[in-house]
Amino acid sequence: MKRLLVLLVSIAAAGPGQEVAPSLLSRGMIADLRPGRFETVFQPYIGTLGGYDSGPLTRDLGRGDGPFEEFDGGLAARRSSRSVSADLDYRFGARHYFYNRRLDRSNHELHLDTRVRLSHRWSLLLRDSATSYSFGRDLAEAPGGLVTGLPVEGGPDVLHTRTLANTGLADLVFAPTARTSLAVGGDGFFVDWQFRGLADVAGWRARADLAHRLTRHQTVSLAYSFTRFDYQQSFGGADYAVLAAGYAVRLGRGSELDLLGGAGRLRSAAVRPVELDPEIARLLGVARGAEIFRLDTWTPHLLAAFTQAWGRVQLRAEYVRMATDGGGLSGLERRNRAAVMVSGPLSRRVRMSLQVAGYTHRSLDTRLYDGRAVSSGFTLSRRLGSQAEIVTRYAYSFHDFERGLLQHFNRHQASVGLLFYFKPLERAEPAPGLALASR
Repeated sequence: MKRLLVLLVSIAAAGPGQEVAPSLLSRGMIADLRPGRFETVFQPYIGTLGGYDSGPLTRDLGRGDGPFEEFDGGLAARRSSRSVSADLDYRFGARHYFYNRRLDRSNHELHLDTRVRLSHRWSLLLRDSATSYSFGRDLAEAPGGLVTGLPVEGGPDVLHTRTLANTGLADLVFAPTARTSLAVGGDGFFVDWQFRGLADVAGWRARADLAHRLTRHQTVSLAYSFTRFDYQQSFGGADYAVLAAGYAVRLGRGSELDLLGGAGRLRSAAVRPVELDPEIARLLGVARGAEIFRLDTWTPHLLAAFTQAWGRVQLRAEYVRMATDGGGLSGLERRNRAAVMVSGPLSRRVRMSLQVAGYTHRSLDTRLYDGRAVSSGFTLSRRLGSQAEIVTRYAYSFHDFERGLLQHFNRHQASVGLLFYFKPLERAEPAPGLALASR
């Protein structure tokens, strides 16, 4: 049985450069749990940067821009043993604008990931992600593996106001054989926007999935999830149940194709404004009223992702079509997203990360927030010795709505600075500071 477990974990955990089963079977069971690989990492770092921001919208919906200085830092820590792996990733940034101090803000991001092998067949995954941001967020990473449920979005990075968010997840994985694994789990989440016009969200999600490896290079899966959330500052909420099937295939030594397709039933209730009948409006002395709007519809839930690795250079391209909560600006929406991400070393001392994503969104239960958006960014770093590097960042976002201040709205952010690591960096590992993408 022990040999069977070793085979299962090594198959699920090996990297893209190895001839192993596709990633749908792993559910994030990465190499940390491989027997014989124990390590401790404690890597704090700090840095200072200077740059220019073309400006977000402030609380009074005015726009501020100008040069800024920024102080960044963080801690990457890992502790792994034969049965337990724990990872911590904390990042912060404090930004000061020279000519517009009301834009001064700070960002914080904390990720905890604990994975415990309970027995030969049982594993427990505990994860928590907490963020507090106010001058724009990192570009969202593409989801990997089984993605079901209704994603909770943070909204566009156009408002200069603090947002608090937290998601706690727990998954129990059972592996009866080396080819099959079953997982059940749940999570709770909330998003609190410190802007009275946006709708806060709080809810929970339950899910289960079954993955089976057909051959050495092919995996199939079946997943179900149920999401429930409520708006905290207004009437409304939604239930979203999704059933999806997945297929993953290893196309070559460094490439993989992941497909997930299904449908979700979306049921919600919310309040929307309406024009009153002229005679009623004259009688009551008001021209507009509100009505409860109920939605009961089916929506596609699709994910297609392609990954390719050339040594330590990795590329991922994906397409996603699914329902989201609307990011606080509207009720529920249907989103189409296409993205490409490339990262890796250009030489022994130079490393780069590039992300480009395009969106279209259409409101499902209101007349708001129909439009399109593009976000992109890159980070380029050059190592200076073993404990410092020069970092250059650039981010661009574009939002195009039918009317209002977000019609043809674009934002540029560029910065350059120096990061210092308190311990020498391993040449084979990416620098933690590179995860701090342009804001």
